Amino acid sequence: MQRIKSSDLVQIVGGNDVGTRGTVEEVLLDWYIDHKTRKRLGRNPNKDRVRVEGVNIQKKHRKPTSTNTRGEIVEIRSPIHISNVMLVCPKCDEATRVGFRLDGDKKVRFCKRCKASID
Repeated sequence: MQRIKSSDLVQIVGGNDVGTRGTVEEVLLDWYIDHKTRKRLGRNPNKDRVRVEGVNIQKKHRKPTSTNTRGEIVEIRSPIHISNVMLVCPKCDEATRVGFRLDGDKKVRFCKRCKASID
């Protein structure tokens, strides 16, 4: 189970956009792959990234082409490392660490500050 999922509200804790909040658009997980058999060997947490709305926007210059006669500048939302974001608890409205516990036979995420379940 992931600590941060798509459509979660997160706060940026590292990088140029420290303190800003946004919703997670996409979670990009990386895997170790055996190139001979093309099988996944396990997760590579050093390369897990998250794309957050309105954060880490970069500009890319496009050259003119036959279909696009004028060049243009396009804004692209680049992913940031998953360690640079913290989940915002919906109950206490604070950036918090995430824990896991069992509610009956179901595994749920909970806020480490106020102990409220997130899922």
